[in-house]
Amino acid sequence: MSKINKKEKKEVHYKGRGCYVLKIKSKVLPFVEKIENYKDVEDVNNKVQKFVSFIEKKFDTIWYIGADYFDNDLIERFMFHNGGFMEISLDGILKVYLYEDKIDKFKKALRYAVEKMSNKGSAAHIVRHLKVGKKLISLEASLTKR
Repeated sequence: MSKINKKEKKEVHYKGRGCYVLKIKSKVLPFVEKIENYKDVEDVNNKVQKFVSFIEKKFDTIWYIGADYFDNDLIERFMFHNGGFMEISLDGILKVYLYEDKIDKFKKALRYAVEKMSNKGSAAHIVRHLKVGKKLISLEASLTKR
């Protein structure tokens, strides 16, 4: 699959059928707080925005897609300019899906963001507990998997 990126005037190719995945579930993420009222939601939202801006500095331009509310959990969704997707759950779950193997670069950006908002110990804890891998994406398999 290829497309023309008009802003950068170059053709972008997505090779292979893989999707690189990074997941972490941790209460150590700097935006995780107990939400009891609207003010808490605003504070957490500000922390998520700050967290995303730190990731953006070291990784890629990030575009906000929107938020969804599932089972008492607010999930913020973001898209990376050069391909990929990120979900942030306010319960402390971070999921990143990338077309290219840029997991190591994202890990460095994640470590940077957590260090800036918390401390080096928290950043080391997060990086140690990351789950990473590669998933195969098959439209046929996903359609017939009911």
